[in-house]
Amino acid sequence: MSKATITATGRLQEKFLPAMYFDSSVLIEYWMTEGLEMPENNSDRLFEKNESYLQIVREILKSEKTIRKVVEIRKRLSFEETKIVPIVSPLSLLELAEWHSEAAFKQISSEAAGTVFIQRMSRKQIGDYLRKIWEMWKAEKEQKEKEENKQIGIRSSETTDLQLLMSETWINSSFAAVHGLSGLWVVDIDNFSLKFEKVWLEPTLYAYLQLGMGDIMHILLAKHLGCQYIASFDSDFRRVKDRIFEKYEISVLSSPEEILAVL
Repeated sequence: MSKATITATGRLQEKFLPAMYFDSSVLIEYWMTEGLEMPENNSDRLFEKNESYLQIVREILKSEKTIRKVVEIRKRLSFEETKIVPIVSPLSLLELAEWHSEAAFKQISSEAAGTVFIQRMSRKQIGDYLRKIWEMWKAEKEQKEKEENKQIGIRSSETTDLQLLMSETWINSSFAAVHGLSGLWVVDIDNFSLKFEKVWLEPTLYAYLQLGMGDIMHILLAKHLGCQYIASFDSDFRRVKDRIFEKYEISVLSSPEEILAVL
């Protein structure tokens, strides 16, 4: 890996190991398995006894092959020495935040209105609902601040329902740093440029082969950061993996088994 400044848990460090770029499809799976890499303890078992039917579902999900392998990746990156530096870019984080708000809203809505209602929702509708929640929360916050300004020195510590709803649907950066992104290195994208004349070269080929703009940006960022690997569960990457290696000498890893093989 070329010399690069990498931000991890608030510290700046330099790494010279080969780097593996996690795109959002891998990052989301990694985030979803948070906590499954930890050994069970007595309190876990006690909690599970109180929700025995949920534990049945947990065990079924844990047995799913991809989840088991991603949990193994988390264990390796969180607790063991590895031969690579797993990195995440701000682009992947933004896509994670988008997925998180949608998934959280669907889960809350299914509890409030039932799963049949959720199945009819489009992504755009969910975005409109989330906008309404944000606007209501913003108005409530402004009103609360006006009332507090009238009563100098008095601050309300009561948490409102809207605040709780926002906290559930808005991705928590503190949780991300300590738990969700544990084992990963978050990088700053410095000095990256995509000039007009260069768009018509390699990036246009990927667009022609039906890669979306986000996928193309992941490839260009992996190249910019000097990565030797790009990990993606998106099947579109398989279509261009040979070209990516030929052009940039970046190997596409498209399964948990391939990721584990190079760790």
